[in-house]
Amino acid sequence: MTPLEIEAIVREKNQITIPRLIADRHGIEPGKRLVMTDTGAGEFTVRVLPTTYAGTLDEVYGKSMEEHVEYVRRERADWA
Repeated sequence: MTPLEIEAIVREKNQITIPRLIADRHGIEPGKRLVMTDTGAGEFTVRVLPTTYAGTLDEVYGKSMEEHVEYVRRERADWA
């Protein structure tokens, strides 16, 4: 993705409008949560929080459904 720099104006209540091009590129819509990180020297980054964490742990318990099922089977066997 090509870097993009667009100016925004801070409003009276410290609010900004995210430019449509940026919002579209990142799937930002009303209700979406953003995280801002102060990186110092007058700069900060903004990132979009995922709305779901599904897939976050893919490959932790195996790459395929069969490996996931086998992991759960072994865990359950250890409980007995």
